Order: sequence, then structure tokens, then C-alpha cells
Amino acid sequence: MLSAGERRSFSANTIIRDPSWRKKDAGGALRISSADAERYALVHGGQALLSTSRATVQVQVQVNDCMLSGHMSRPNGLGLDYATPDGMVTTGVAPNELTYSFHRDPIAGTCFTSVYLLG
Repeated sequence: MLSAGERRSFSANTIIRDPSWRKKDAGGALRISSADAERYALVHGGQALLSTSRATVQVQVQVNDCMLSGHMSRPNGLGLDYATPDGMVTTGVAPNELTYSFHRDPIAGTCFTSVYLLG
């Protein structure tokens, strides 16, 4: 199960677009338990393909023992356009690109969906 839109120490809402404010986890890594990382042959800092019923994206993996097996998360604050001298840059993948609104927790509003991982 994927929770999309997790609050992290350096994640924020869409008001902040300049990616330099993200002091940690600039790419918005996929947090995954060590048991799931082993099951899918993924390593901390490595890349994986994350596939949902809506999209498939390449993500960086962050093995985190705070995650329960079978549950993965991505932060909010990604998928924003940022103007640079060389043109517009998109900072990662927005959580809404991976989920549908009907897969939403009724209290917190956090979206979730089933996922497939390929290392």
C-alpha cells in the first residue's frame, strides 16, 4: 500500500516551489521497510520503478525501519514547476499523479493505492 503525501521534515505544500528549500530528501524518496526492500531486491539510495493503477515512475529508495512491511510512502510538495534561468523545471512527481481521489483516507485525506515495485 502506498501513502502519497506524507509530511516529512522538509516537505511542504505547493506554495513553496523553489527546490533548494528541501534540505533533506530532495527527490522525495520512496520510504520502504527493510523487509520489503529485501523482498524486492532494493537497496537504500537505489532506484526502483513504482507502478500504480494510474502511473509508473522511477523513484529513489529509502529503506526506513519505521515503515511496516507492505506499506510505502512518498512525501507531498513534489511535482511543482520552478522557473530557472534555463526554463521551467518540474521537481519530482506529484502524489496526485500516482493516486485517485477515491482512494483517500476519510479523516486525514491522505491518498493510498496498491503498488508494484521493480528494482
